[in-house]
Amino acid sequence: MPADRVGLTAAASLSSLVGDLSQCMTATQLRQWLAEYARQRGFRGARYMHLGHLHLGQRGQHWKLLRFLSTHEDRADLWMTDKAGLEAMLITFLPFAWSNREGDAFTPAQREWYASQQLHDWPAGVTAPVQDHPAGPACLILFGGAEQEAVHLIDTQMPSLAMQALAFHLLAKAILSASNALGPALSDREIACLRLAALGDTLADASAKLGVSVRTVELHVARASKKLSAANKIHAVAIAVGAGLIQV
Repeated sequence: MPADRVGLTAAASLSSLVGDLSQCMTATQLRQWLAEYARQRGFRGARYMHLGHLHLGQRGQHWKLLRFLSTHEDRADLWMTDKAGLEAMLITFLPFAWSNREGDAFTPAQREWYASQQLHDWPAGVTAPVQDHPAGPACLILFGGAEQEAVHLIDTQMPSLAMQALAFHLLAKAILSASNALGPALSDREIACLRLAALGDTLADASAKLGVSVRTVELHVARASKKLSAANKIHAVAIAVGAGLIQV
């Protein structure tokens, strides 16, 4: 088959996998797509999570939530406490089925929230991870199904689940702003200093290019790192690049 025909076939196959996802241009449209995507596969809802790069602090490892979207009135902070679920997402490249059964793995806060939302009868689901090394890992989660449905979906549609999760993540990064999840917005000078650092400029180089003192550059970098909850300048640059706050 000619090379150009191979390209056309690949594009057509991708289109068949992601359907009308490419037509989504807003967060509302992404949420509607998620709802329909879950419904067609026998699940009651879906959520998307994008995590920033790992931060090793005094209290152990910590991931920054960059983007979160759910078909329901979800609590993103509760899912960030699900250590077992996060670890499974971080080390796995292929979609996998899971079951909460009686919710034994839930924290008390998660269990209370599920009970208040009457979601305790949604025992199983599927997680499709995306290992986006430059930007940080992400995942697409289907929930509110039966174990048998989740296992069957993995057995029959694993490749398409992985492709759809990747396509959704790439589009969500372009549509969903990470600034709110990252806390206070960075100033133009803070972004400029981080961008120059990402390009390999020293403090002196940045000072000369921006027309400010080295000390001022240091202050901008320090403030940006604090806003991003970063351990140091390198970590701040990684978070900013992954969140799309700076382009290199």
